[in-house]
Amino acid sequence: MIKIYTHFLFLGILLVQCLSSFAQNEFYNNGALVTLNQGSGDAEPVLYVNGNLTNSDGLLNNSNSFLQINSGNFANNVSTYYYQSTGKEVFSGTTDNTISGTWNGTALNRNQFYNLKVSKASATGENLILGSLTGNVANINAEGTLEFTGSNGIIRTQTTSAGSPYSGNYTNELYVRNPSASAIIGNSTGSGATTKYIEGKLRRQVNGTDTYFFPIGVAKAGLDGMEAFSIKMNSLSVSGSTTGLLGYIQPAGTPSINSDLISNGGILFYDIGYFVGSNNNFSQCVGGPDGHDDVAVINQAITHEWIVTPNVTPTSVNYNLTVYPGSNLDNITYAAMGTPCDDVYSQAKYLARDGRIGGNTAVGPTVNYWVPGVYGLYQSPTGNTISSQNGFSRFRLFGATDNNTSLPIELSSFTITPVNNEYFELNWQTASELNNAGFYLQRSTDGFNFEDIGWVAGNRTSNTINKYSFNDKNVEANIGYYYRLKQIDLDNSFNYSNVLFGKLIGNKFDVLNIYPNPASINPTVTVFSPNDDIVETTIMDVLGRKIKTQSTKLIKGNNSFDLQTEDLASATYLIRFQSNNTTVTKKFVKK
Repeated sequence: MIKIYTHFLFLGILLVQCLSSFAQNEFYNNGALVTLNQGSGDAEPVLYVNGNLTNSDGLLNNSNSFLQINSGNFANNVSTYYYQSTGKEVFSGTTDNTISGTWNGTALNRNQFYNLKVSKASATGENLILGSLTGNVANINAEGTLEFTGSNGIIRTQTTSAGSPYSGNYTNELYVRNPSASAIIGNSTGSGATTKYIEGKLRRQVNGTDTYFFPIGVAKAGLDGMEAFSIKMNSLSVSGSTTGLLGYIQPAGTPSINSDLISNGGILFYDIGYFVGSNNNFSQCVGGPDGHDDVAVINQAITHEWIVTPNVTPTSVNYNLTVYPGSNLDNITYAAMGTPCDDVYSQAKYLARDGRIGGNTAVGPTVNYWVPGVYGLYQSPTGNTISSQNGFSRFRLFGATDNNTSLPIELSSFTITPVNNEYFELNWQTASELNNAGFYLQRSTDGFNFEDIGWVAGNRTSNTINKYSFNDKNVEANIGYYYRLKQIDLDNSFNYSNVLFGKLIGNKFDVLNIYPNPASINPTVTVFSPNDDIVETTIMDVLGRKIKTQSTKLIKGNNSFDLQTEDLASATYLIRFQSNNTTVTKKFVKK
């Protein structure tokens, strides 16, 4: 039986014709003009259908009214007219509802729903299915809302479920065109929810001032069900001030962990602990590091990734993104942080954008402090949140296990100083030590073949700052020397420090070294200046054409700075250094 509650119902004979020849519990509009108006005091649905509603080339107008379909489907099979609404559309009952037809593609039927409500009382027949849709998009009006009002209700964006385990993309998308963060309400919020979420693809209109939750996921029998994410828009500049962000989850496009990371710079490790020069890369870990979890070698990743893409590319954007995977998806083991670092980062867990751990916030790649020639990033653990991003793409969780994260000492600095242009003083400092027997100081004249030149005993296990020094007086002027530490543990295991370079010269400006060279990353330049001065660095191609310049302040003595080559193509370049009326030209090869 069809129940119709109205204040104004313009049907007349056309309604009788629509109903006279069709099955019970079905409302069929064959080309009629149907207008549903609701008075201010009427809280009941204007049109209640306990079955199917078919609009066949008719104009169905829901004007500030309720259209409720209990146990049935809504088909909008139109070519000229359409369904328009400023009211509410409610799907309820104990069987699945399906929406299908010609919904998208022209101005007439672009906004087929105004306030879409899913109200399911049980987990039986809880799906609202976006079936065969022209344009593969179901839209909610720019002033409307999506509301989950019952205890259950899953919107599935394709006719059939993707199955378990989830292995493919969903066909259709639901587009909420209202840019308010509260345009979606009543949805599940916990990780791995199985009751009120969107199984498939959700596009939300966003602006630059709010936090948007995407309650997306897969079939509740696959993975965990809802595998949501949220995005906090810090700033956004785009034509029209808003853009629609499409979000969904899919199997990782590059399942291999190494291939995923290597495709983004050959990155093999992530520094989360010790000092490098004046940069404390674990600044929030107060109280002093404990000697553990300082270099995390990434060796795990979850099987799926979140995809976030805009329909209008922003000219500039800054946002934070947080993922909320359930336990079945996020089932890898992460190394636990040692005290006191666990108050800030409890696990060695990282969120990557496009295979780059930390995305924009990571520094590098740069050389591994302990194993020269191996490159990585400075990036503290991110947990499930990646901050200050400036582009949209894919996001995946990575992790490190305990087997790869323990170092015997926390080396906070290692420096070289020429004394009176006669010998080198080498100083290093540890923030903490664990079973540290001591250090061999090693030297080389080619940067590859090192020999021991001295031994300095360590402090075994210590959580206080320890300072060490060694003077190398067996050196000659105009010869370049490379130095490194070989740290020896009590069980005779060992690790290497980074490599330093020094050269004793006369009292004039000189470029002592460019290292590494060739290099795929920014190399470090070491220069000697007889006074406080400025060096102007010019990068030229082999024909002498200027490509870029940089200016660096110098202090009297040896100076080191990075040569900005990250945006250069692979080729051979000439580097001209000008300071104190002296010009030095060196060759550099960008790999």
